[in-house]
Amino acid sequence: MNIPGGRNEQALRAARMAVWHATFERCTPKAVERGTVHWSPGGAALLGVPRRAFDQPFEQFLDIVHPEDRAAVAAILREALEARGTYDFEYRVVWPDRSVHWLAARGTASRSRGSGEALGIVWDATGQKLQELHNHQQRELAEITLGSIGDAVVTTDVKGRTRYLNRVAEHLTGWPLEQARGVDVGAVLQLVDEVTGEPADNVAQRCLRQRQLIAVSPRSQLVTHDERRVAVELSAAPIWSRDGELLGAVLVFRDISHERKLAQQISWYASHDTLTGLINRREFEDAVARALHTARHENHVHALLYIDLDQFHIVNDTCGHAGGDVLLQLLTRMLLTHLRDSDLLARLGGDELGVLLPHCPPERAMLLADMLRRAIRDFDFTWEDKQFQLGASIGVAVIDADSKSTTDLLTAADQACALAKEQGRNRIHLYQESDLMLAQRRGEMQWIGRLKEAFEQHAFRLYALPIVSLHEPAETHEEVLVRLLDPDGELVPPGDFIPAAERYDMMVSIDRWVIRAVCRHVKTLRDSLPLEADFVASRHRTPARYSINLSGMSLSDDHLHDYIVDQFVQNEVAPEQICFEVTETAAITHLPKAQAFMARLRAMGCRFSLDDFGAGLSSFAYLKALPVDYLKIDGMFIRDIRSNAINCALVKAINEVGHVMGIRTVAEYVEDDETLTLIRTLGVDYAQGHAVGELRPLMAGSA
Repeated sequence: MNIPGGRNEQALRAARMAVWHATFERCTPKAVERGTVHWSPGGAALLGVPRRAFDQPFEQFLDIVHPEDRAAVAAILREALEARGTYDFEYRVVWPDRSVHWLAARGTASRSRGSGEALGIVWDATGQKLQELHNHQQRELAEITLGSIGDAVVTTDVKGRTRYLNRVAEHLTGWPLEQARGVDVGAVLQLVDEVTGEPADNVAQRCLRQRQLIAVSPRSQLVTHDERRVAVELSAAPIWSRDGELLGAVLVFRDISHERKLAQQISWYASHDTLTGLINRREFEDAVARALHTARHENHVHALLYIDLDQFHIVNDTCGHAGGDVLLQLLTRMLLTHLRDSDLLARLGGDELGVLLPHCPPERAMLLADMLRRAIRDFDFTWEDKQFQLGASIGVAVIDADSKSTTDLLTAADQACALAKEQGRNRIHLYQESDLMLAQRRGEMQWIGRLKEAFEQHAFRLYALPIVSLHEPAETHEEVLVRLLDPDGELVPPGDFIPAAERYDMMVSIDRWVIRAVCRHVKTLRDSLPLEADFVASRHRTPARYSINLSGMSLSDDHLHDYIVDQFVQNEVAPEQICFEVTETAAITHLPKAQAFMARLRAMGCRFSLDDFGAGLSSFAYLKALPVDYLKIDGMFIRDIRSNAINCALVKAINEVGHVMGIRTVAEYVEDDETLTLIRTLGVDYAQGHAVGELRPLMAGSA
């Protein structure tokens, strides 16, 4: 057969094709032998040799074919000749410069009397093949990437049918890719609301319909193929072609069961008492505020109970805190059985409980309060063969349209409870408008006389609470606390008499008494040492440091600075031995005077500690304005730091900010070894509380 020339050759050359023609003297089902390939000039160019027509033995042609493709080329031609049919295949050839190129061939084969002929066209398919290989590699790379990332990935077509799931998606959904492919993605990713259990919208269909990114509700749960429920965070985005055609959607999601559970736990701890499981004071106050809102705007009437357990301290003193904790747990469970489902029981303090009675008029509230009082009275508690009976003083306050504020309501209920105690305990008392003013006036007027007698009869006493370094040996450091000795020989805590002292301008006198007494104590200790011992101590040991609390009123006293200096001189006290503690609230309230006062004394060598830090809302904002050496982190953050992740984070932040500013930190109310270990790990400098030292008398006499 002659190879076509002329215009046909020009057309083939323009299409970058060539004629491929082979003849075989003998061909059998098992072999083709003594064949010849007739190449056109264009065909020669496809082999990497000069453009010319030439003939080539079939065996030499096979030598040019890539070794991995030779057997396939021979087999395809043999089968085409045997079948007298068409052939269509691709193969690689190796050029003289050792480069590899892809050729594609298509044609027909015929056979007669043992000989055969194949005629067709051949063209360079290298570019197309390389592009196919690149695309395949890209697809493989994409699948490997999607399969290796931590998030689950599902893709759909434009109708929302599942195309692909990576391994994470297969694991989370429980759907194998082979089974999910082609299934509506709403069945593969079945979402429900975590709270209501109601089915959620098909997020892929929403994405395809709205043609924009879609994020699902933060309460979404995935219902897996085997009916498990998994909390997920999920988003869907449209997939676009280069020319802007919508091809489908990609859904990315992950299992957030642990994060959601942790968030729920943090939320629970922030609103509940960990011992009893009841809501805490903050959550209770929010509930009272909501009740007050409905009382004002919807004319509802509710009631508030404030319960103080009489003689609870006897159980704590006799059985320890473990016994007291068990009593509270059992008692609160019992009380819950006497309340309606709508009623709210809360733990407000150590032995103080609150009850909110929605839609309850005063008469009904008094009956319920008395029922709870009798239930507590009849409750028998046994601990290690010891039996205890409690009582309860209960204050009742009405929440109606005339109620002023949440704070006023809680104060009213608390005051009614206090009056129930004064009337003989184990009683109930309904708050009246005149109760608070009468009680305050009566109590404060009594304290005026008692405080005056305390000065005259030298009834004040000083106690010291150690402040212990956690990381390196440091100076002895103690906080000085004032107590009042009553006529019966009992110590009165400052919380009982300080409010009256502040109201009737007696705090400055008390602060001066403490300053004078501490300075005399320092002098007495020094004078009690032998002369040589005092000399050695002064040269080789840092003197003890005493922290003295100052009230806000004292910070405003223009003459206090001179008084302090005078006491230092009279008693030969080194200013370095004295640290003054001021509360954050007092310092901020009297900021200009506090800054000047603190700066003058610090210049002499005194130190300052900012007490109850973190209790205010603007703590960090004001910290730069106050020249302090120590930050005492508010005890409310320390008490439950082991179980409250939020408080732990706040303590860590306060500590780090303090250190950045060159201020040392003190953790208050460190009551156990576990808390001590934790605050030491956080890097807090000092600890104060029962875990590191008990309160002890500093001096017993007068000053």
